[in-house]
Amino acid sequence: MKPRPPLRRPCRECNEYFYPTGKTCKLYEKCKKKINNIRKEKLRKIYSKTKEEYKSEYFSNKDKLDKLRDNVTLEKWKLLSKNYKLGKKIWTGRFTIEKLAKDMDMSYTTVCRCLSLNKANARSWKLVKEGKISAFKLAMICSRKKLEYQNKIVDMVIESKLSTYKIKDIKIGDVADVNKERHRLATEVAYSRKSSASEHFNNWIERGERFMGMDVDQLPNNKKEDIKNKLKELNIKIKEYIDKL
Repeated sequence: MKPRPPLRRPCRECNEYFYPTGKTCKLYEKCKKKINNIRKEKLRKIYSKTKEEYKSEYFSNKDKLDKLRDNVTLEKWKLLSKNYKLGKKIWTGRFTIEKLAKDMDMSYTTVCRCLSLNKANARSWKLVKEGKISAFKLAMICSRKKLEYQNKIVDMVIESKLSTYKIKDIKIGDVADVNKERHRLATEVAYSRKSSASEHFNNWIERGERFMGMDVDQLPNNKKEDIKNKLKELNIKIKEYIDKL
């Protein structure tokens, strides 16, 4: 007896009947090739991406998270501010931020940070609306820093494009601290122009040379040893920097 030919079955993809080559064969040959080609193309696109493309996608997702966090911060601020006023009307002077945090089932730090937006001035809110600074970063500035320097700190954050982690490092107690922090950030993040960086560097060298020309007797005796040690440390750093140039 001749062996029975295999029964024809419909292709899972195109429904055209064909003779299968095995028990598990469910695709017509042309459909199988088509699907394999599509899979190969998908794999080619995945593995053809460069590291820069992956980085671009990675940081674009961070931007999306920043926007999401910004919107959440604003919504929390609106509701918490309203509830804080209501709490004061209900419990008067006995109502505290700590009680509000407990009642709203939120951390005390988060509630304080959100409510600190009430301290933001009109100029800062304008910059938030223009998209130059996020509400989340502004809340951090208002909750941790002195309000009289709010405009200067906001400008520093925008100019240096500081992250939320960098904002925590800013330490300002007076006007002198503002200038110190501005210079520290400029040297850490780098100046916007190379010519500006070299100009400031040369100004620092000129100032140092003028100090070196000063008579040592003009310095207080109880400070001489400290200055001497700092100059020795600076001398080592200068030699290391010269080797890098």
